[in-house]
Amino acid sequence: MDILFLEDDKVLAKSVVEELEEAHYSVKWVQEGEDAAQASYDRNYKLYLFDVNVPGINGFDLLDQLRKAGDTTPTIFLTSQNQIDDLKKGFHVGADDYIKKPFDLDELLVRIESKMPRKSKVYLSPDFAIEAITSSVICKGVEKKLPLKEFALLEYMCKNKEIFLSPEDIINALYEDKIISIATLRTYIKNMKRYISGCVEIQNMKGVGYRFKIL
Repeated sequence: MDILFLEDDKVLAKSVVEELEEAHYSVKWVQEGEDAAQASYDRNYKLYLFDVNVPGINGFDLLDQLRKAGDTTPTIFLTSQNQIDDLKKGFHVGADDYIKKPFDLDELLVRIESKMPRKSKVYLSPDFAIEAITSSVICKGVEKKLPLKEFALLEYMCKNKEIFLSPEDIINALYEDKIISIATLRTYIKNMKRYISGCVEIQNMKGVGYRFKIL
């Protein structure tokens, strides 16, 4: 899911972006208010994360303008402005949440997840379902929670079921700028198989790639 992140502190931004990408969010990071405004018009995002004190238009005024223009995208402020008047102003201009700096990255993820659209279980067969909210699968009535990397891989293969996917296609689709080896991908696939055994088969054709097949 796409997130627009406005933050001028490069060190903090790097940490937040890495954490969000590790949780499989797609993040557009900008450092100035005008750039965030332009980005919001260029593309639809599922969530805004806005600092307040940034170059150009500040986060409060930016959100105020977006709300007046009819933009209802859920928004969380991340800011060092921690007085009660700041909190009131943040919610007055349309914030959905307000996190005071410094903050815990795990808490940030919880807050973000609470703002994202909820998904129900998706049954791919009577015996097999995936649950995106909890990164889980249900195989023959048994629910199992997968590590995030393995679940992202499973989701991608589910969307492309019955199609052989080359290792390069999978790496490019899931990891974008991050470089992982084919050997690492094989490890993720091997780990994933332990959770879906008996319900799903991951077929491997040498020189072609992998295919997701419901049993």
